[in-house]
Amino acid sequence: MPYVTRYAECRDVLRDIQSFSNASGFKAPGVEIPPEDRLLGELDPPRHTLVRRVVVTALTPRVVHQAEPFIAETADRLLAAVPVPGTSDLVPAFTVPLPNRVTVHLLGLPAEDADQLAGWAKALMESDFPATNRTENGEGFAAAFPEFAGYIDDQIAQREGDNPADAGVLARLVHLESDGERLPRRQVRALVRNLITGGLTTTSQLLGNLLVELLSNPAVESAARASHAALAVAIEESLRLAPPVLFIPRGCVHATAVGGRAVPVGERVIVGTASANRDETVFRDGASFDVARANADQHLTFGYGQHVCPGAALARTVARVGLTTFLARFAAGSVRLADGFEYENVPTYFECGPRRLPIETRAAG
Repeated sequence: MPYVTRYAECRDVLRDIQSFSNASGFKAPGVEIPPEDRLLGELDPPRHTLVRRVVVTALTPRVVHQAEPFIAETADRLLAAVPVPGTSDLVPAFTVPLPNRVTVHLLGLPAEDADQLAGWAKALMESDFPATNRTENGEGFAAAFPEFAGYIDDQIAQREGDNPADAGVLARLVHLESDGERLPRRQVRALVRNLITGGLTTTSQLLGNLLVELLSNPAVESAARASHAALAVAIEESLRLAPPVLFIPRGCVHATAVGGRAVPVGERVIVGTASANRDETVFRDGASFDVARANADQHLTFGYGQHVCPGAALARTVARVGLTTFLARFAAGSVRLADGFEYENVPTYFECGPRRLPIETRAAG
């Protein structure tokens, strides 16, 4: 099984949708998923094109921008609960609930359901389900996590009569048409699950990894406090150096070659985006965190080409607004990592993010 590590070859694989398929996703060899139950990253054209068009239309830049006041208010409310002086773990206190609450808000789901949804999503991501499509309860999402799936199905049914112009992203997903047809309800269910787990994983890990960097590197914290531009680059550098998802698998469906090595039909290729993001032919001194790096946003963390993640803008916005709120509430030097802190990764084999983020706070001044 080839593991591609260089930037150019990784980009070539990601954009070659004729030779490489998404269908297997992160599943173990031999695991097959019905098309209507697949996440967006497990679909190939032409179905991927249709489904992605609906997601992009529902989750527009305007929708994300309009959510910024909610993101700031939610971040401030969560951070206000952090004891000063005192100790806290920012993962359950901030980095997990913030993106989760934002996703629930955007979807138009009841705010009081956010913690339950986060619990279901955590159980799913930390189980064998991402690799095997099954748990001891059964095979497939509906059988493996019946309460989670049933909740989403109920919410979809409630929005059949909604006016999508007056409702959230879920109502738009239900009603939007592409090429004259709506998405099957099972496909909408898969997309909603994707959005909920993505908020818990990708955006949460981005926030966690960036906070680790800020709290362990005074120069990065100082630059981020001094300049919005530096904070924006810091977000990209965190995505580049500590990508929430470490690699992207692809299955070869037409014989080809990668980096001069033949790849036969049926072979799986692992696109090592975390490695490509440090390729020094693209990123000078690629292992260093540089808030002045001009091409920091050229990383492959959100994919490349037709399969680039449609939720990337939302993840960046939640990180920017969340970190801005954090820096505004806590003065420089008033928060530090707890004594003896050691980075412990989340228990998901393809992700990178802190499982715990214990801190100590003191009153400013």
